[in-house]
Amino acid sequence: MSLLDTKKTNQARHETSLAHLPPLKREIITSLWETVDKHPWILSATITGSFLNANGLEGISDIDFIVIVDRLDNDRFTQLQTHFRAALEPVLRARDWNLRINPTLGPLKFNDPQTAVLHLMPYSRDGHVEHVIQSPFTCFDWQSSEYYRGASMASVYPTFALQPRHFVSARRSISDYLKDYRERVVSYRELICNDVGYEEKKCLKPMTTRDQHEFAYHIIRFLMKNIVKLLDRNNEDLTRTELEFRFFSYFPDEEDSIRELFAELAERKQKLQFDPPVADLDERIEAFVATFERQFRRVFQGEATRHIVFRHAETPLNSTTEGSVRFVGRSNPDILPLKSEQLTLLQAAINTLESPKHYSSPLARCQQSLAAATSADRVTLDDRLQEIDYGACEGQTVQAARNQHPALFQAWLRGEDPPFPGGESTSDVLSRATSVMQEIWQESGDDTVTCTHNVVLRCLVGQAMGIPADQWYRLRIPHLAPITFVQTREHGVFIDLSPEVERAIFQNFARAANAS
Repeated sequence: MSLLDTKKTNQARHETSLAHLPPLKREIITSLWETVDKHPWILSATITGSFLNANGLEGISDIDFIVIVDRLDNDRFTQLQTHFRAALEPVLRARDWNLRINPTLGPLKFNDPQTAVLHLMPYSRDGHVEHVIQSPFTCFDWQSSEYYRGASMASVYPTFALQPRHFVSARRSISDYLKDYRERVVSYRELICNDVGYEEKKCLKPMTTRDQHEFAYHIIRFLMKNIVKLLDRNNEDLTRTELEFRFFSYFPDEEDSIRELFAELAERKQKLQFDPPVADLDERIEAFVATFERQFRRVFQGEATRHIVFRHAETPLNSTTEGSVRFVGRSNPDILPLKSEQLTLLQAAINTLESPKHYSSPLARCQQSLAAATSADRVTLDDRLQEIDYGACEGQTVQAARNQHPALFQAWLRGEDPPFPGGESTSDVLSRATSVMQEIWQESGDDTVTCTHNVVLRCLVGQAMGIPADQWYRLRIPHLAPITFVQTREHGVFIDLSPEVERAIFQNFARAANAS
């Protein structure tokens, strides 16, 4: 079952999966699930974090509990806190534990003795979508949890894959963590709710000595596990031994000193011993981050080439006057007149490249778009960059093609990949697109700019993001939007999407989440 399949948790499955857990943990999870089931407006509830790996409550930071609701306002926010408190307090009091609800977003921790902290993190459906875009590391980690009720997080809206840019510009990036550590603050967000919605307010809490050590540990573990996930292209939860082995196989510099610091911080965290502090902790953390960043930049910048691929500008045939979408493949219309602001984002991205080579589909709309966006004096044309051959459906609206070829659309609904009558299938396009891009990206040895078409880019983006092929039709490729691919020397190709382009490409997935 893919990330995009809507998965409703089966109660019997969870009863079976909880049977092996220690009694207290089992009672806590059961109480949470029973409360979730009483609220039809809770779409998804997920437990993650150290609680799942511990035998009891001793030594864990809190119980991380993410709840996605159809909408979030003051009444819902109050109900969530009140009802989960009412469910958990009797369970904990019977074991001589107190309960504290922490309804903030971010790494704020409480360390009161003999107190279990339910870190209740509520998101509206729209808020979850935005959180995925802004905090991909966190959401990618959360969605791997098997302990959820209702829909899985990924089926509401998934983090498809990590991207190199996330380490530089996403929330909880390298610079974000290091900034908080240097300033000795924990940054988190409070929810300010009203009658119709909510907003997030950024807050700062001074670090304690314990916070400082746990934050340092988290910086190392966070960067290690996420670079391994990126390079391995998976979302596995590794043990510390496995994680270190994978990390140092990729980033071997200063291995001994990093292992020593990581082990010392892990031991302090486990034993809750932070006095006296770890010797030279600031200098050692700064050294680790600098070593990590140096190796990261070597892999994804110094030894890599960058490649911008974009869809041509709009033509008069792309849609009808009524707004219906039309199949335009091998037809050869000119582009509509362009305004300079339509090229701003694309040209800014192209300007970051170093002496790029230029490639284009031979169709006029691509050659004209490339000429408008660049000052290229030499362009290589390749037939493999052409749009899909729509065959008998060429020039038809989607509805007209559906009426004339119902079996074609029925096959798509079954997840099949039939060719258009007299034309190509998606797999046909994927085959030629990957072939030509492999030649362009690997053999040119330079940065490149390529102008191509909608379905070609759907195939390239879908494959790079690990999206099931039967869902690629939902990708919306905007005209003139820069889509960046990074060709590394040893680790293959990675996609790098700006937040603006990512929102545009995946807007149909967000709409599906809102319609569910």
